[in-house]
Amino acid sequence: MIHRNTGPKDFHEGKWNGLGGKFESGESPVMAAVREFEEEAECVTDAQQWQWLGQLYFPNFKPHKNEDWWVSVFAIDLTPEQAEKIPVNSPLTAEGTLHWVPFSRVSCLNLWDGDREFLPYVLNRTPFQGTFFYEAGHCARFELKKI
Repeated sequence: MIHRNTGPKDFHEGKWNGLGGKFESGESPVMAAVREFEEEAECVTDAQQWQWLGQLYFPNFKPHKNEDWWVSVFAIDLTPEQAEKIPVNSPLTAEGTLHWVPFSRVSCLNLWDGDREFLPYVLNRTPFQGTFFYEAGHCARFELKKI
């Protein structure tokens, strides 16, 4: 996971997130996952390694920018060789510091409210879909279901 600890100008400052980012022109969701993971974790993966788990919608997540977010969620099993190349516990990216976090500790982290709801699906590799409505930085309500 990445600890977003680079400064107060980061919308996610202090939060813990999975790795990811925005699409580039012409990318599929899995292509974006492969690219973003390589950029943020310095780890080359193959699209075939990625397992699609879900789709999330965050209407007006960034109200100051009037941004709706559509998020495709993936999981990956890295080879031991891939995993050992990831530079953990050192500031790697402009977004923050990478850490290996045991599943049992994820819920103890400073997560976005909605992440606490869908992460059990991710950790159990259960496909899902959901919509999360945020107000003033907190999840006011959500719809989430297994698919």
